[in-house]
Amino acid sequence: MDTVKFISAKLASVLSFMLAALLAGLVITVFLQVFARNVLEIPLIWTLDVAQLIFAWCIFLGAALAIKWDAHFNLDIVPDGWDRTSSVLTFIGHIGSAIVIFVLIYHGAIFAESGLDRISPALRIQEFWFFLPIPLGGVAMALFLIEMLPEDLSNLRASFSGTKS
Repeated sequence: MDTVKFISAKLASVLSFMLAALLAGLVITVFLQVFARNVLEIPLIWTLDVAQLIFAWCIFLGAALAIKWDAHFNLDIVPDGWDRTSSVLTFIGHIGSAIVIFVLIYHGAIFAESGLDRISPALRIQEFWFFLPIPLGGVAMALFLIEMLPEDLSNLRASFSGTKS
């Protein structure tokens, strides 16, 4: 399990750096688009496709990091001290996440493959690159979830045995 934690930590570090660079690229691209349209009064057609491409990568890689950091929206429906119920609901939530992750990886790969036959009109690149973050983000999410599941099981066991973990 130490190997999974090591890989997970390195991946989170790489994704954090990539997201910072992508966000900077997105801000610059949108700024160029607005500046060219409103100040220079010339259209920069390619900026829309670049912004969409960067945004797609930010969404799915950012969602993976949110799983790693447990930063997705959580709804607390049980009071503090209800450890058993909380452990069960957390485990069920992570199983639900695993189902969504499977869909992202499997169907995202099929969707990305469909982009191999289409070209982005403004950028002249395969639309594959717009769809690739879906399965890649899913793979990163799966790795982060695999790291979390043993702790979930430990918390479940502890809550049913009456001990704290």
